[in-house]
Amino acid sequence: MPRLSLAALAFYLVAVDDGIVKAVASGVFNIRVGPDHLPEMYSWIAILFCVTMIVLSWLTTRIQRHRLVMSLFFLLAIVLGINTVALIGAQSAANPVGDRFYSFLFVSSELIRNIAGFQVWIVAGGICFASRAKVLFPLLAASTTLGDISGGFLVGALGRLDWASWQIYGLAAVNTLIVIGLLRPLMRRYFVTPAGESSGGAASMRQNLDYFARSSYLRALFVLSLVLFALYTAIHYGFNVVARESFADEAQITGYFGAFFAIAGLATMLTTTFLLRHVLRWLGVGNVYLWVCIIHAVAAALLIGAFGQVVPLPVLAVIFAINLLNYVLLDAVIAPTYQVLMKLVPDRNADGVRMIMEGGFMLFGGLLGAGVTALHAQSVLTLSQLFTGLALASMLMAWVGWRLRQSHRQVLIQAVKDQDFDVEDEQAMQAMRQVVAESVEFPRSLLLHADDGVREMGIEILRQNEQVAAQVCDPLIDHDNPRIRSAALRSLGASTVDAGILDRALLHLDDEDEEVRLSTARWLSQLVSACDLEDTQHQRVIAAVSQRLVPDAGNASLQSEFLVILERLGDEDSSTARGLMLEGLIGSEQVDDIAAGIDVALRTGQAGTYLLGIRDHLDHHHPAVREAAVRTLIADAEDGTRLLVDMLADPDRDVVEAAVTTLSERRAQDGENGGQALLMALETASVKQWDGLSSVLSQGDDDMVATLLPATRRRLLEAHRSRVVIELLLAAGQDEETRLLRDQLTLATDSARESAMRLLGQLGDVDVVADLVDRMGEDDAQARENAIELLENIGNRELLEPLLPLLIDDEEEQSQRAWALSGWRDVSPPLDLDHALGHVLEGPDPWTKMAAAWTAFRLGRSHVLNRMSEGDHGDIPPQVREIMEQMSESQRDETGDQPLTNMEKITFLKGSPFFAALPLEELYHIALSVQEEAVKAATHVIEQGSLGDKMYIVVAGQLEVRSFGDGDEEGTRVAILSDKQVFGDMSLLDDEPRSASVIADGDCRLLSLQRSDLERILRRYSSIAFSMMRILSRRLRGAIAA
Repeated sequence: MPRLSLAALAFYLVAVDDGIVKAVASGVFNIRVGPDHLPEMYSWIAILFCVTMIVLSWLTTRIQRHRLVMSLFFLLAIVLGINTVALIGAQSAANPVGDRFYSFLFVSSELIRNIAGFQVWIVAGGICFASRAKVLFPLLAASTTLGDISGGFLVGALGRLDWASWQIYGLAAVNTLIVIGLLRPLMRRYFVTPAGESSGGAASMRQNLDYFARSSYLRALFVLSLVLFALYTAIHYGFNVVARESFADEAQITGYFGAFFAIAGLATMLTTTFLLRHVLRWLGVGNVYLWVCIIHAVAAALLIGAFGQVVPLPVLAVIFAINLLNYVLLDAVIAPTYQVLMKLVPDRNADGVRMIMEGGFMLFGGLLGAGVTALHAQSVLTLSQLFTGLALASMLMAWVGWRLRQSHRQVLIQAVKDQDFDVEDEQAMQAMRQVVAESVEFPRSLLLHADDGVREMGIEILRQNEQVAAQVCDPLIDHDNPRIRSAALRSLGASTVDAGILDRALLHLDDEDEEVRLSTARWLSQLVSACDLEDTQHQRVIAAVSQRLVPDAGNASLQSEFLVILERLGDEDSSTARGLMLEGLIGSEQVDDIAAGIDVALRTGQAGTYLLGIRDHLDHHHPAVREAAVRTLIADAEDGTRLLVDMLADPDRDVVEAAVTTLSERRAQDGENGGQALLMALETASVKQWDGLSSVLSQGDDDMVATLLPATRRRLLEAHRSRVVIELLLAAGQDEETRLLRDQLTLATDSARESAMRLLGQLGDVDVVADLVDRMGEDDAQARENAIELLENIGNRELLEPLLPLLIDDEEEQSQRAWALSGWRDVSPPLDLDHALGHVLEGPDPWTKMAAAWTAFRLGRSHVLNRMSEGDHGDIPPQVREIMEQMSESQRDETGDQPLTNMEKITFLKGSPFFAALPLEELYHIALSVQEEAVKAATHVIEQGSLGDKMYIVVAGQLEVRSFGDGDEEGTRVAILSDKQVFGDMSLLDDEPRSASVIADGDCRLLSLQRSDLERILRRYSSIAFSMMRILSRRLRGAIAA
């Protein structure tokens, strides 16, 4: 059985035990001792639970956690066994037991179920830490909830079958032994203690106590939690008293308690699953405690009415319903609300303050509840009087809840000002919306804040509160500070159409600050898109914008917003001018103009009209232009899909992501036909295109994902063949000649693995799979094995068989599995390098075929290429045909120096640290821009003090770097440059004069790259920029060290 199933079963049985133990112990104690002694039991439980937690905290520092957990479960099983044997004895008149045993039974049962629940969640933490799969928590939580419900109903069912109390209780002891058996393999496999965690950044206990004492927010939260726990105890006590009075038979009361706990578990599950989110959104997290106190007051009043016979309902039914509400409020509302409220405690204090508060209100809340219930047990108060006191206490706590609400507001405001606020947190934003709705002064202070981060947070908050935004931003639109004016305009909602604001905003179209002008135009654009303006407003906007519509104004972003505004307002008078201006922007030579023009065409639905002009920009040197052009292909019904597939091979990540997004939109738009077209494109896709296509297809419906599975599996099998080919290339022993192909095959293998992992996540859970893959990269061999086993448990087996060998680190096992899965292990004759190269040359990726052709040429295996040339030349990519032509010209005069071919340039670029990280496809295009230069001995390639317009790579020969001082004709030798070293790059980056001269020691051959070409390449290939930064950083470190 998979170990995750074992974990779910163990959690289920522990929860079943919980339901059995608390139902039987409560029933037996109520019948054989009586509820009058419950207050004393509550006191002992509170004290002993607190002591137990302290002891366990101490033991965790002395004993390995997994040993401690197993020891505790053995101890719990022994105590359950002792209690069962004692109950058997109590059943027999020959072995009577006294009240002390029943007290021990009740207290020990409560401690057992709490400790077991606490420890089993520690096991859950171990499992999830080992697997890095936090999403497994819901699975385990669901098992626990089902166990709670099952345990309660099981007690009732067995009671009706006349099972004695000891038999039902003994079932819990047997279950615990089963749980121990289930936990042992789990502990061995998954339970690991987090290593390397340090508490160095955490506050000390004294600092946490000081923080707690100084925080009115935490003090109010502590008092409310403490009193609500006491109220819970008191109502549950009343439930026990009424149950004892209503049922004289032990089986009946035990069954009654079992039914209650089962229904309570079901109600808790429904509340947490369906209702809690709506409750928090409707009430606001800061108001929950206030409303819970009010509900408690109403419930207590209802109980008073029932006991005073004012409410014409059976007391047993009323107390059952109120106790059920009491149980659900504590477990399903107060507990999660408390967790949300505690998020506002700084990380440094979070753990320590939690320990103080949770330990404190469990102890003192339990003792307070015991004290209150003792007043009835000692006949000081009647139940009606007790509930009257609870009603008064609830009303008093409602006042404290109101204070908590105010404190929560202040803490929330401070969190925003400290930039410790997550705008993505739905509950936090809901609470913030309430704060903003109550006070415009707070968001106003955010917009006026000097810190840009705080101001941006204020803008985001106001955008989600449009009515408040109008009040806040109205006076700030004309603020003296342009940054505040801009922030106020950016905060205005799209539905804010106040006439006064509109008129004053239009004036800012002529603001002295460009950012303010642009913010105004963007708000107007949102406004006319979201609202129907009145005729006078409509005309005022047209008049203000049309007169500022100026071609070639040098502010493309602002002019593009004007075009959008007038287009959406349908201004006929400016229609011709707009068309000419948009055509001019799209056809411009300036990057900003082109991007702005394409954006306008897309936003106004005119992409189809200008499609031919936009298509020309798909090959633009700047990625921002290509990205904008890609997004318009959604409107290209004829060639859009083909062009988007081509753009998946773009070197810029943002362009590729735009192509993936647009392809996804087209696939959804075209339905099944669109998906089939993409599946067909997979057959001839390059490595990068395959990545993008699989990403699009894996987001489709179940049928589409199922269709993608076989293709992904075939690609994984091909990845194993690539592994075999790499192994044969390494065995050839010519690393330099085979490097290009090995890198390309490794890239293809990595791509196959990543796309399979993405599909595996789509079939299951993306976050789980990503976490498990991260875990596989760790140094801990056990952790990697755990992660692989978890993948086997939750993953699709069709994918996992060829995927898992690509994830393991053992090279020998990788090799064995690659040969087995490739289908080449038992072929006859045995696979050799010639056949391996031939197989690669038959593949779909043109760049891998190019690398294979070059490798065959460099290794002197021209016969492999000859076999390819005997086929249909139409199937040969142009890159490969270029190499074949070079091979056919190999009879040229080898005595003279020949110019470097494009592939030879690529080989040198690959050997340079600047370009080593680039794949072949990108190197190919860069090589087209590189020029070859021959220099004679003693030539000054670079003159110190001159302004540089080139950088160089040494192909052959040696050069020296000399630094000349004033009057120094000889200079000082600084360095020697040889093959594949780069020089002259510094002045291209900083525009400063050359810092030294570079002189040829003998005849040399160089590759040069002009500044303009380098700038274009850096824009297109960001990885080169990162390589340059790394190299410059190393040089700086070396200079500092020297």
